[in-house]
Amino acid sequence: MQSHVLIFSASWCSPCRQMKHFVWSNADVQDALEKFDSVQTIDIDQNKQMAMTYRVDSVPRIYIVDEEGKPTKMSGFMGIEDTVEFLNE
Repeated sequence: MQSHVLIFSASWCSPCRQMKHFVWSNADVQDALEKFDSVQTIDIDQNKQMAMTYRVDSVPRIYIVDEEGKPTKMSGFMGIEDTVEFLNE
């Protein structure tokens, strides 16, 4: 079964920038992301329709979705350890 990571963020979002610079670039997080078929970062201001489809009401918002795009897990802002745990559960 395929699974994908959708990372909803915005350029004006400080927690999103923190995750981009400190969490998503971390080696342990990168290793955990390798098991997914794709990882997409989606700017909610440039992709309003997709944000509406996934009912994103705050950012950052991280979804793990199945091959049909249906969310199987969701979270918001996390540090490195929580992100690794979220991705590996």
